[in-house]
Order: sequence, then structure tokens, then C-alpha cells
Amino acid sequence: MNERMTLAAAMQAVADSDDRYAILLQQDDIEIGFYAPRGTDPQSPHDRDEVYVIQAGSGIFELGDDEQAFETGDVLFVPAGMPHRFRNFGEDFGAWVVFTGKTA
Repeated sequence: MNERMTLAAAMQAVADSDDRYAILLQQDDIEIGFYAPRGTDPQSPHDRDEVYVIQAGSGIFELGDDEQAFETGDVLFVPAGMPHRFRNFGEDFGAWVVFTGKTA
């Protein structure tokens, strides 16, 4: 891969977006983005598997009927179609996002 994604570029792209998510790379069946919601996390299930790498912050992650604490450095996997969201996170929260697989 010859693309370099920096935290500074990701944060600027998110600041320029309306939904606090920015796509940094799309190629074949992979998408890499950065997600930094403020206040609440309004997302709904996605049609592809998803991996979050927590860049900064901590809080609670809901995955289906389960919930667990998360913190900086954690990696979270979400299967396609599974309801999920972040709660109780601070203003510093941000996560790299990797979508994989073909859309349904």
C-alpha cells in the first residue's frame, strides 16, 4: 500500500464532514476511515464487517445486547448487520474504522 494516513489528516477530514466520519481510502472491498462523533453516536448497523481501532478516548461499546468498556488502543470487531454504538465517551474520542467484505 502506498497510501499514508495520518491522524492529523484524519482529524481534519472529520472536522470537514457533516457526520463526524471521513473516508480516507476506498479500494476494492476495503474502506478505511476515521470516526469521531460528538455527544452521541447515531449510527445504525452496516452491511459489511467492521473493525474499530480506538485512537483516543474511553467509554462503553454496545454490540447487540452486550456492552463492554473500551479504551485507547483497543480493537473492536462488528459483524455485518449487528447493531452497535459507542456511549459515555468524551470529546477526545476517535477511532480508525476498517470496513471489509462486499456489500450485501
